[in-house]
Amino acid sequence: MTETHTWSVGDLCEAIRDTFTAVFPHEIWLEGEISSLKFHSSGHVYFDLIEPDDSGNQVDKMSVALWKGRRKGVESVLNRADAGPLTEGIKVRIRGELSFYAPQGRVQLTMTAIDPHHTLGQLSIDRERVLQSLSKDGLLETNHSLQLSLVPLNIGLITSDGSAAYNDFVNEISSSRYPFKISLAHSAVQGAEADVSLIAAIETLANSDVDVIAVVRGGGARTDLLAFDLENVARAVALAGIPVFSGIGHEIDRSIVDEVAHTAFKTPTACAAALVQSVAAFDQNLSNSARQIVNLANSCHDRAAAFISSAARSINDRARRILDVKNSQLDAASGRLRDLSLKAIDRNLERCNRTFDLLQALDPNRILARGFSITRNEDGEVIRNVISSGVTIYTETATSRITSTVTDSTPRNPKDNT
Repeated sequence: MTETHTWSVGDLCEAIRDTFTAVFPHEIWLEGEISSLKFHSSGHVYFDLIEPDDSGNQVDKMSVALWKGRRKGVESVLNRADAGPLTEGIKVRIRGELSFYAPQGRVQLTMTAIDPHHTLGQLSIDRERVLQSLSKDGLLETNHSLQLSLVPLNIGLITSDGSAAYNDFVNEISSSRYPFKISLAHSAVQGAEADVSLIAAIETLANSDVDVIAVVRGGGARTDLLAFDLENVARAVALAGIPVFSGIGHEIDRSIVDEVAHTAFKTPTACAAALVQSVAAFDQNLSNSARQIVNLANSCHDRAAAFISSAARSINDRARRILDVKNSQLDAASGRLRDLSLKAIDRNLERCNRTFDLLQALDPNRILARGFSITRNEDGEVIRNVISSGVTIYTETATSRITSTVTDSTPRNPKDNT
């Protein structure tokens, strides 16, 4: 039976190192996504380079170490390319020496260089893919189509509390003379958890009583702004149900959040100034409308006063004309009435005279004076018929009153006067 060789740990580690040296005699280029990024107090940087599957789950990983002495050169290359610093979640292409780190029994890549254009190119590819997905679902114009309140005084602010972006935005709003109310939803704006934090803040404010949501952060490299190019964040903005203003401090490229927001601005200050201007424009329109109403009211008042004055003069002139006509008619009627009254008086006077003459002619005394007499009974009634014998009667002449006793009374024959 052949005896199995037993390795010592040191021998095995040495053999592994020799194998790596033989298989990978030179530095290699490796691409993947940065995960578990740590900046050590010593100046060294450690992270894992992972290759996730289509669902984003980690499949394979390789430990990477960037020593302090190489770090400055790598960061200088990134800065010149405006690619930003090493950031959690970005896809990179790096160069390094594959080695076996015996103290921890770990295979790792000692990083010596980076290809910044690979990172920027991959970001552009991812950005285009996200834009196509959003466009396919009709989300690029969804938030932009929302109607902004005429007076957006209630602002929901999403940014890192106490950051320069927060101060720039709040100072611009506070310097206005309008009674804005700011509801802050604190959120991380970069890093591995930024997308989850941003989405939670959007959902919180979307369910509150705000007129507009402002998403702001200061400037930075494209990798610093990675969270604002993520599809889940862009969808949350597009579907917020409230107009979203973005004020992300980058002057050249627009983030995907800018593309789906209601209105995009270059800086947090510009975003705040636009909201102030929106309220100021409403205030100015209101003042202009008030002046127009006052002018219109004064014009209507002046026209009404002129109309009333003209109507009053017209009525006064017409009243005078009518009064003159009526006075003339009254004078004419008075004259006719006076003439008719005088004629009536004359006629009545003449009638009275005739009646008086008739009464004078019919006066009993005048009749008696012509020789006639009136005979009455004891009751003073004029005797017109035959009366009984023995009745006392009274006869009145023009000059005397005679008392007699009837001895005989017979009917008179009218023929006796002929």
